Amino acid sequence: MLRRGILTSLSLVLLTGLVCGQSSSSASKTTDQNSPENFVRLHQAWGPQGSTPNTSLVVKESARSGQVIKFRLIADGLPKGGVYTLLQWPVTQKGPSEVLRGVTLDASGLAICAGAANTCGSADKPNDPIDVNLRPIPGEPVRLGLVSADGATRVLVKFVPIPLRGEDRGCSVDATLLTPGAELVLIEGSGFPSNGEVTMDSDSAGERRSAKGKADADGRYMTALLPYKEGVPGGLLKVNLKAPKCTPSVNVPWGRRN
Repeated sequence: MLRRGILTSLSLVLLTGLVCGQSSSSASKTTDQNSPENFVRLHQAWGPQGSTPNTSLVVKESARSGQVIKFRLIADGLPKGGVYTLLQWPVTQKGPSEVLRGVTLDASGLAICAGAANTCGSADKPNDPIDVNLRPIPGEPVRLGLVSADGATRVLVKFVPIPLRGEDRGCSVDATLLTPGAELVLIEGSGFPSNGEVTMDSDSAGERRSAKGKADADGRYMTALLPYKEGVPGGLLKVNLKAPKCTPSVNVPWGRRN
């Protein structure tokens, strides 16, 4: 396993990331590690904000069988001679955990198990590409990373294999589940007029809410919702983002998994 200190320092690095776009005023004030605002900040920081400068990590699908999808990782900007640990942060965990140690990179940056001393794999299968096997759930993010043994060099990436997305006349809205069962849902809009007004209307099992906000200079809007309703085991969250020229919408099923 990675030393606890390295994972702790990684979490501290992520906490320094700034959330762009819309957020509640309390988001910048709270320090509660279990607060919704903190989950949003950590999720947003998992990527370029939390990576070593001038590094990137590309995820490419390599195979698919039923509901299982295999992905491979291609790193850019990391020392090719380094040895790394593969990290994953599923929504079922409060923070990242180790998946595989001894990861190296080939000349193209592909993550492999070299099968040599101090690396993963075996000598009878050298330079074996690493496949990350996932069974994605609609709207759930996949968060992966490569971190050097001392934690000084890292590259992080997040993506949603099966997005929950709505589009309308050049605008879009995405819903990302930050917890299992969609207790916390990140709503992100794009394509809106720069600094333009956006109205968010939501309906979750009959509980309706409306809030006015603004897109940022890049036309992006962001907020987080807690769709659960007391006494109701599950339901559907409906979200509309209204702007003068577009109204994208998205539906998000919520409820505890069996």
